[in-house]
Amino acid sequence: MMMFTRGGAAARERSRLRGLLLAGVALNVVVCAGAMAQEASSAGDVETILVNGSRPVNANGMITVQEAPKSASSVTQEFIKDQPAAANPFQLINLAPGVNSNGRDATGTGRGAISVRGFQSNQIGLILDGVPVNDSGTFNVYPQEYIDAENLSQVYIMQGAGDADTPNVGETGGNIGMVIQKPSDDFHVMVQQGLGDNSLRREFVRVDTGDIGFRTKAFISYSNAAVDVWRGEGTTKRQHVDASIAHDIGDSSRIALSAFYNTAETYSYQALNKAQLAQYGYDFNFATAYAPTAPAVNGTVQNDNNGPLLTQRSNYYKLATNPFENLVVSVKGNFALTDSIRLDVQPYLWYGFGGGGTAGYFSETNAAQFGVQGQKFTGVDLNGDGDKLDTKLFYNPFAQQQMRPGFLTRGKWSYGHNELVVGFQYEIGKLREWKPLLSVDAYGNPVSLWPDLYNEHVVRADGSVVRTQDQKTTTEVVRPFVVDTLNLFDDKLALSVGLQHSQINRSGINYLPVSLRTAGNAVAPTRPELDQGKFVPSAGAVYHIDDSNQVFVSATQTFRATDNSALYTPGVNLSTIQPETTVDLEAGYRYGGPWFISSFTIFNTNYSNRQQSLFDVTANTTVSKNIGGVIIKGMEAEVGTKPIDGFSAYLSAAYTQSHLKNDIYVGLANGTTVPLPTAGKQLTDTPEWLVSSLLRYERDNYFAQIQGKYTAHRFSSLTNDEEVPSFYTFDVAAGYTLPESLTGRFNTRLVLSVTNLFDKRYLGGINFGNNAQPYNGVAANLPSYQPAPPRFISAKMTVTY
Repeated sequence: MMMFTRGGAAARERSRLRGLLLAGVALNVVVCAGAMAQEASSAGDVETILVNGSRPVNANGMITVQEAPKSASSVTQEFIKDQPAAANPFQLINLAPGVNSNGRDATGTGRGAISVRGFQSNQIGLILDGVPVNDSGTFNVYPQEYIDAENLSQVYIMQGAGDADTPNVGETGGNIGMVIQKPSDDFHVMVQQGLGDNSLRREFVRVDTGDIGFRTKAFISYSNAAVDVWRGEGTTKRQHVDASIAHDIGDSSRIALSAFYNTAETYSYQALNKAQLAQYGYDFNFATAYAPTAPAVNGTVQNDNNGPLLTQRSNYYKLATNPFENLVVSVKGNFALTDSIRLDVQPYLWYGFGGGGTAGYFSETNAAQFGVQGQKFTGVDLNGDGDKLDTKLFYNPFAQQQMRPGFLTRGKWSYGHNELVVGFQYEIGKLREWKPLLSVDAYGNPVSLWPDLYNEHVVRADGSVVRTQDQKTTTEVVRPFVVDTLNLFDDKLALSVGLQHSQINRSGINYLPVSLRTAGNAVAPTRPELDQGKFVPSAGAVYHIDDSNQVFVSATQTFRATDNSALYTPGVNLSTIQPETTVDLEAGYRYGGPWFISSFTIFNTNYSNRQQSLFDVTANTTVSKNIGGVIIKGMEAEVGTKPIDGFSAYLSAAYTQSHLKNDIYVGLANGTTVPLPTAGKQLTDTPEWLVSSLLRYERDNYFAQIQGKYTAHRFSSLTNDEEVPSFYTFDVAAGYTLPESLTGRFNTRLVLSVTNLFDKRYLGGINFGNNAQPYNGVAANLPSYQPAPPRFISAKMTVTY
């Protein structure tokens, strides 16, 4: 039996209303309590502890002197303000040492990917205003969702490992932090209009209230962007709101509320293997034409499946969309209890709802999908023609809804030359994931782009809803930590030791019928559970030779829990799964003088149970695989000059060696296992060399700059039998600020940007494979790629009152 109900548009509106209500309730609570402040100057503030850039010396915002006992880099608002409209945080740090950022489009409104020292994006912690925003199930990150660049005061990256007090349990690599611009002391309004290729249109407005009384100030901003995909068809639409209200209590105590809301409908970019690139071309995307389906006819075998794989109905671009909305709310309180004791508290909430579009064909005789256990199955009429002979196309998006409240608290006691920080993080995430069957009309239009958990379209004879994935995961994080810092020799030497215990408990409910969670003789459990925890120590030291020179050394162990996909995979023995861990060693030198700033770091990272995200061609999905031990070592350096006669420059370089310790065993259909020759091979998407540079000239009211980046070849398979060639890219920008004599109190700045100046065609993001060529009975597991966007020209005009 098939049942049609109203589409998910109403669900979208209800969900969006829920998000706005959550933000509104939080805002009212804080305002009634006396409003709140973010700008903690104490070392207890989250961002201050993570990256202690205490000296304001910088080279046009590209490099800042750091104080952390480990590698760290940052870009400030001075650099960010001249980047293209809609740039996301991954794009903003692309020139930093060791960073390899690959966006699917040039604007930053589409999904981006990043790797650092061989760490993939789901192994790197992402922090917004002190809140961990990695997905609670997979630890994936989506940089286009979280904040508008105009509201950032700084984006920092810790390339190797976070600290004991870093609010994440999903990273073995470093951390990327987004620090918001605080509300201004004075009233002002900023309006920005951006235009560009592919019909880019973006409007942004920010209003700062200034002091509204009782030492309280606030800002709110709104942006609206739309851009056509650069290959194929489809228009990405994004709306975003950022807001913060801050109150200075006095006596170095502050409290603040910040909220970040995003809603977007993006169109996907087709990943292509090299054979498909050769056949269809660099500019190919999801199919732009849809062969209309014939009306259902009784007694006639009808099959919606048509044509080659990439041009058939299921690959139609309207069925490959990614609607999603999310809300992050953070309350920060920084309190001076005594002259030597501070308390910082930060409750937060992360909410998300939406999906990723896919489509599939379903036969009316598929007993596993449509039958009821214990009942005889004679078929199901999916298209209403009275027979059970057909195969019908359904929109089958991956949908999710998650609610993640948590809190982070820390106390700091300063006594003599010692500083002790004790803290605790708790979070409980409820993640609902499902894949519904939604109807598609004769012309390829899905009944709704937005999923709706309570209004599904296909049910079985017993009334149960038909879904191809249906699960709920509860993830509880419990993480106490302690950090002790001792300052010696007139504060020239700082010794720091830390210890945390990361505990993550996952419990799931698999709602699928037994027939759909069975593979061979294995059945995925109905209520899986997975508990993982570890004591994670760290230690570091910074020695200031003089006011300009310092050296540092650190040793940090990291821990990354297994993602939740293992809970729902048939045949997986959850009791034998090991979490990913690393031991990260670093040593380095920094210089901060009157004319330039520089840093140099050497590192060695030793993995255990490296979890590699691989695209499984057979399953048509990305899976996580334990590839054993990996060693990564190398060096990173960066240098930036202060402006000299209007000229300033920045240069960074990273050299990375990596190799896998083990061969990987792959199962064959006959039940045997075969080792793939991966021992000693280089890790995927880990170029040996990354070199970035920027040259800028600024005089009076105008500037011009050119930046370039070299990325060495990267392997895309674990057996190293396929690779991506090296490439160079160059970007240019120029800007002009209109004279005050023309604009009065309206400061007006124009910026023109050209990314990929020479229209270089290269392959950016990689969906990794085990082996690109068949080996010893193991079929090829082909990597696929995201072609990088071509030359892109954009302009923005910013008016500030």
